[in-house]
Parts: sequence; C-alpha cells; structure tokens
Amino acid sequence: MEFRPLEINVISAEDLKDVNLFTKMDVFVVVSINGDHRSGQRSPVDKGSGPNPEWNCSLKFTVDEAAVLRNGLSLVFHIKSERKLGDKDIGTVQVPVKELLDEDNGNGKIKRNLSYAVRLPNGKAKGVLNFGYKFGDKFSSQFPVTSEKPAMAYPPPSTSYPPPPFAYPPPPHSAGYPYPQPGSGHPSYGYHHAPVQGYAYPGHGGYFGYPPVQKPQKPMKGGGGMGAGLGLGLAGGLLGGMLMGDMVGDSYEAGVEDGLDFDF
Repeated sequence: MEFRPLEINVISAEDLKDVNLFTKMDVFVVVSINGDHRSGQRSPVDKGSGPNPEWNCSLKFTVDEAAVLRNGLSLVFHIKSERKLGDKDIGTVQVPVKELLDEDNGNGKIKRNLSYAVRLPNGKAKGVLNFGYKFGDKFSSQFPVTSEKPAMAYPPPSTSYPPPPFAYPPPPHSAGYPYPQPGSGHPSYGYHHAPVQGYAYPGHGGYFGYPPVQKPQKPMKGGGGMGAGLGLGLAGGLLGGMLMGDMVGDSYEAGVEDGLDFDF
C-alpha cells in the first residue's frame, strides 16, 4: 500500500456567521478525513476573534494514495465557537483530497494556499476559510496509516474518577429500653424515658433536665462574611449573565432560521 503525507496549514477565516448574541466568538477548527473524529485534529482557539479569526496552525495527516485517486477521501473543516453551554457549530468546509493532489501536480515542494466558502448548517454559504497545504513523497507500508501522530478525538473522553478507598461505617443501632416485667414492683408498665443530658436544677420530686445551650457564633472580623457573600454573588451574576446570553442567542438564532419576525 502506498501513502502520502499531507500537511495542512489552517490560516484564517473571514466574515463568518456570528453565533454569539452578546459576546465575541472564540473560534477554532477541527480538521478530519471524511469527517471521522478518530482522525480529527484541533487548532488553537482564537479568543475574542469574532467573525474574523486567525490561527496559522499546522496539522499533519497521512492519506492512502489509492483512496485519493479514486476520489474516496475528503478533507473536512468544522469551524466552531467555544462556549460555556457547549461548542456551537459555525460552518463546514469540505474539500476532496484528489482535487488538492491534482492542483499540486505531484510536486510536494510547493505549498499552495486556497480559499473556500464556508457552508452553514442549513446549507447556505457565509464566510471564507483560508488554508494552505503540501503533499510529501509517497512511501509504502504493509499496514494502514491514518496520521503521522496519534490524533485526539473531539470531544475528548471524560475522565472517570475511582470510588473512595473507604467508607464511613453505618451508625450503631440504638438499643431500646425493655418493658418492665410483671410482678417486679414497678409502678407502671411501658417504656422508660432516657435521662436528659445537660444541666439540671432541683424541683418537686427530683431534678428536671434541660439540654445544653449553644453559644451563638460571633461574626467574622472585618466583615469577611459579607465580603465573601458579595464576591460570590458578583461571580455568580457574571457567569449567569454569560450563560443566559448564550441561551437567548440560541433562541433568537433558531427563530430567525425558522422565519419568525422579532420586533424590538
């Protein structure tokens, strides 16, 4: 079997659809062969880039020469916006690898730059993706090769944590008080009441017990409790605002795609 190295340089994108309503998009790209996540490689995230991100990121693949010649392989670019409530799809670019090889004419020493239109999830075109590519020399191998280095699948698998090494034992079973036996001279039949723990004072016919009184906790010096509460409230408000912005943006975008008219 013959294979070719394929180097992809994800350069930038222009005029992408803005899928965030209140904040600027943090955009990245996942590049794969035929959309297979096992071969997917991810670019860095361009923070706050909005609709015009830049990456200049180099990704390396290895393609089957025979599959390329029969036009059986495609290079797929998934452009996404990183968000708190889950990444949002912006658009996709799909390029046949044979088209790149024909354009290259087998000269792997020349690195070519191309621009392709970005397709939205609804099929419409919006924005442009700029990338470069270069093929390497063919080589033979008896085993199938998909990439020059192990590619991390997207999204990465979640990490499971082992159970705790020990557990607290259950509380001991409390023994009840026995019934008095008939003929024992006890004045009455029934349960005995457990003695009340705590302070006692003398009364008629014995002592009456009260539970100990717990002292109220003193407030922290310097208003620490109030400051901590205000800090947590501000942090929660900012995070809640970001999450609510993403939810409102998604609802507004869904309404626009369904043809609804929003009047403000």
